[in-house]
Amino acid sequence: MRALYIDESARDNRFYFFGGLLVDDDAARSIEVGLSGIGRLLAENVPGFDRETELHGNEMFHGHGAWAEVPIPWRVKACELVSKAIARSGAEYTFRGIDLVALRATYVSPYPAHLLTLAHILDDVDGRLGQVHGGVALVLADDHHSAATSRRNLVDFKLRKVPGYTQGKLENLVDTMYFGPSHASRLLQAADVATFFFNREKTIIESDARAEAAVGRIVRRIRQVTVSEYIWEPADRRSR
Repeated sequence: MRALYIDESARDNRFYFFGGLLVDDDAARSIEVGLSGIGRLLAENVPGFDRETELHGNEMFHGHGAWAEVPIPWRVKACELVSKAIARSGAEYTFRGIDLVALRATYVSPYPAHLLTLAHILDDVDGRLGQVHGGVALVLADDHHSAATSRRNLVDFKLRKVPGYTQGKLENLVDTMYFGPSHASRLLQAADVATFFFNREKTIIESDARAEAAVGRIVRRIRQVTVSEYIWEPADRRSR
């Protein structure tokens, strides 16, 4: 049995994304060991850094929270090491997004962005499980205010497709959706970092050439194990 670790990310009111790491036992262990090693490396070289600190993409990139006192070169190095750990793990990464501007222009009352993007990524991974791996997976996500709603919708997605949005009901994602704190899961942290940088690469024009180069390197490594990458841009049906 595999596990799908998912994390969400948004860009203002323009885009909504979900990224997911599909792992087997070996990939899960590889990522956990790799990210724990990054924490130890930082603790050995940055005074006051706690080895158990969460590897959170936004905080690492901007130097916020527990990363506020970490020098920029070490923050960049940590982000790149996470991307290397993902690339060599044997995991598969899926990235799905919604163009919210196009969605609002197309539908008077669109499906909620969070649940629509969730439906898309689950549909994508479910298909790959059936067609490529011939197995099933559990879904694990970071704590979220809509956890209960997401659980109910996963059950609904397994019974019937999301009208007009997905190909069919989910058949290879078993049980319910499990939620937990990302600070306690290196796998959720890996999904967070990957999704943060894919979001940034697609939606931000970097003003600093060094930041642009670093983001490019990180995303290119994760793309080595990316099996699906798509942003849905529905056509404006009301203009027809």
